[in-house]
Amino acid sequence: MISLTAEQKTIEGIFGAPNETYVIPMYQRPYSWNQDQFSDLYRDLMGAYDKNDSYFLGNIIMARSKSYDNDGQNFLVDGQQRIITLWTLIKVLALYLPDINSLQSALYVVPWSGNEKLPKIHSLIFENSDNEAINEVFSYDKEKVKSRYYEVVNNGIINELKCNSRVEEALLYFYQQFVEYQNPDFNLGQFALFLMRKVTMLPIVQSADEQQDAENKALSIFETINNRGMDLADADIFKARLYDSAYKEEQRKEFINMWVDFKTDCYEMKVSIDDIFRYYSHIIRGRERITSTEKRLREFFTTESFSPLKTKTYKEVMEDLNKILSILKYLNKHRGDDEEIGTWLQIISAYTNQYPTYAIVVYLYYHEVNTDTEKKDFVYFLQSLIRYCFNMGSTTSVKFNIYSIIKVIANKGIIDPYYINASSNALSHLGRLQNGFALLAYYLDTQKAIPVKYSIDKIINLRDENLLGDDWQFMYDNLNDVCNSIGNLVVLDIPKRYNSLIDKYTYYKQSKSPYVNTIFTSPDFTFENWKSRNKHMRMLLIKFFTNPQDYDKLSED
Repeated sequence: MISLTAEQKTIEGIFGAPNETYVIPMYQRPYSWNQDQFSDLYRDLMGAYDKNDSYFLGNIIMARSKSYDNDGQNFLVDGQQRIITLWTLIKVLALYLPDINSLQSALYVVPWSGNEKLPKIHSLIFENSDNEAINEVFSYDKEKVKSRYYEVVNNGIINELKCNSRVEEALLYFYQQFVEYQNPDFNLGQFALFLMRKVTMLPIVQSADEQQDAENKALSIFETINNRGMDLADADIFKARLYDSAYKEEQRKEFINMWVDFKTDCYEMKVSIDDIFRYYSHIIRGRERITSTEKRLREFFTTESFSPLKTKTYKEVMEDLNKILSILKYLNKHRGDDEEIGTWLQIISAYTNQYPTYAIVVYLYYHEVNTDTEKKDFVYFLQSLIRYCFNMGSTTSVKFNIYSIIKVIANKGIIDPYYINASSNALSHLGRLQNGFALLAYYLDTQKAIPVKYSIDKIINLRDENLLGDDWQFMYDNLNDVCNSIGNLVVLDIPKRYNSLIDKYTYYKQSKSPYVNTIFTSPDFTFENWKSRNKHMRMLLIKFFTNPQDYDKLSED
């Protein structure tokens, strides 16, 4: 049986039960508040205290088993950052107001038997040492707090890097505010009374016969509140659901190790876990033939009947997530290398949003790229993707057909080559895709890999107007069109410098690429030079974007 209670309580009421512990579940995020958050809380509390007003600190969500052996454990599904921070504040007050029983009893749990006192908060988080930090701070006396404060403070600023933990940083921050910085006329006892009896929270307690049932329901409540604007990474919800799956299989330790390794790999690759799940969602959408607008990530994974969080074991999901990581490693390794695949990957990476990358990841998830035939198929796919996206221009509207492309990929269909009509004006205005078109033209012209370290320069800039010869005079009104044309863009294997047109003649000769150092046949870059180069580059692009039969006909004409 599941039941829900919600009753506003004072801080004294929340921390006052002598045998109740606040347990932070394994799937929660580590304690992460810093001095900005401590300062906000301190300022808000002092503002209410000065006005002799009450102060509401928001909701907390807890799960609690009705079992007789629960031992007073309240599992914090939401609110651990505030609870730990308040507990450190109470610790400071208790050290300097030892006669106030309400403060002392708020710090620890009275054991069923024996004399050992344990902190009121117990963290099970497996990603850091929060519980050790809580126990360390719990053991501090006044002298220890004072000595630690002077060890970490410099010119009145607490050096967070010298703190043993975020929990200790919170303790030392409140020690600074209430002991070191406080006006002698400030009545610490009156503030303690205000904190314990006029500051309130709303604990939402979800109870059930079994602890796991209570947590599942509490997580659902949390997700509902979160959907209305609370700050939580989607990955936290997904981690909780996966942990729940491992819990049922009694393989929690194995999941913990898998998740920590996965999280470490994501960090090393500088990719967020939410991003990995975004790729995952497109893999699933493709398989399910979904081409409609995307749902929010959390809604997709927690409500859809085909979500892997509902249909797969935690091991299977972790295998999928790690496969996506491997795909991203493959892309990072090959993008820009000397292989043909690397060149096409580098060109598509110049696109202005992530939608083509979603399609590439889905392709590599469902297709092997090992044999020569498989590599050839992958190149064909990349070329088709470039034709579609570059022809569309820089726009998020590409996503609608990208969804269709992903559906075809996931179901092993044939990708349209996306040729355009030879008379199309798509190549007349390069817009924000100038760099992408420049890379494409470079490769089509040289058939050589794009330099790993490249820059893209304009041969002529508007500032060069006075340096141009007489043959440019009639173009001055449209010189901006010349500057932004494909014939004016050059991919350099040397750093870009903001040289004048005259200086570029000498500078480009330093390039090891014939493509670059043959741009200038003389110090003067004439209108005919640009016109010839622009025509050549445009024809290369038209040939790439156009059906070969149409291009042959165009050439004949």
